[in-house]
Amino acid sequence: MEISKDLSLKEIKLPKSWEKKPNETEYMDFVFQEAVEMGAWRKDNEADILTHHHGTDSARFFWPNADFEGLVLGGELMVWFFAFDEIFDGGFIEDDESEQYRLVNRMNRVFLEGILEDDSTGAERMGYHLRNKVKEKCGERRLSTFHRFNSSCVQWVDSIIPFNKLKKNQKSLDLDLFLYHRKFNIGIIPCFMISEIILDPMSSIDSFIWSDSRWIKMCEHICEIITIINDCASYDKEIKENGGLLNSLKFVQLEKNLNMQEAFEYLSNYSNELIKQYIELQTSFLKSYKTTKNSDDYNSILTSIVDNIHGLTCATIGWSIQCPRYLSHTHPFVELRRNTEIITKICNLNK
Repeated sequence: MEISKDLSLKEIKLPKSWEKKPNETEYMDFVFQEAVEMGAWRKDNEADILTHHHGTDSARFFWPNADFEGLVLGGELMVWFFAFDEIFDGGFIEDDESEQYRLVNRMNRVFLEGILEDDSTGAERMGYHLRNKVKEKCGERRLSTFHRFNSSCVQWVDSIIPFNKLKKNQKSLDLDLFLYHRKFNIGIIPCFMISEIILDPMSSIDSFIWSDSRWIKMCEHICEIITIINDCASYDKEIKENGGLLNSLKFVQLEKNLNMQEAFEYLSNYSNELIKQYIELQTSFLKSYKTTKNSDDYNSILTSIVDNIHGLTCATIGWSIQCPRYLSHTHPFVELRRNTEIITKICNLNK
């Protein structure tokens, strides 16, 4: 790929205050052993080891203030995402629609009914473990969080087949249609639920707050911003793997007849408008609820959850620019461009 001009993720104007230092990494080996015992990963398989480390490494960026137990919970969610999604992305059942729906229905039963089949897969066992763990942590006091977590997981599972169908028989996609599907398929909404559990262990925040339409819209904005960041970070990888039809930076070039620089300018402007709208909603949202109770602890917890949600945007960049699966010496974004020697060193550090 010929690079005519350096692109930079800094054109997506995330507030500096959203940046946080990533957490420690000790949880990753613990979660790997769990995943091996459940059959989600194979102990000595290099591809599984790398997928695990690349995937679960994101938890320390997503939850920078979590304790070990919280990081384990976040890591388990990432194992479930990657292990189940790999079945569909890996080409194993690409042309077998009946098998795709069979696996989707089985996974949905795990979350909807708490039922694990006798011939369960590793991904299903991890999902079952995750569901039960969240239920135990939530208890009777915050069943609403447990149910919303389950719903978000089912929503993600249900999004996989329709999202993959978007690329069939189409030369390019409409950005609005793509983002509508992708905000569920990106997998960030279950992360919001995990943030609630980690940052509000005593359920201090009234559950009705999370049904506020402003909060829901704030979360949707964050999902769309992260989608665009993720597409920019994964651009070189997806183009080389012929996955460009589901990458917004690529199909905006095709749809609008733009070069790469112009397409990124379009997407960064779109993202910056979302950031502006998000900040306006956040200001209004916090103003409404930080005054409902005269409690410094209550206000502090509420603020920490909101901070964590928008912090996921910077966390996505922080994780992406050191993730070997995205780095390349031909990458159009300077933050992700590395020579082969540096990429090899980073891979070795992540093993």
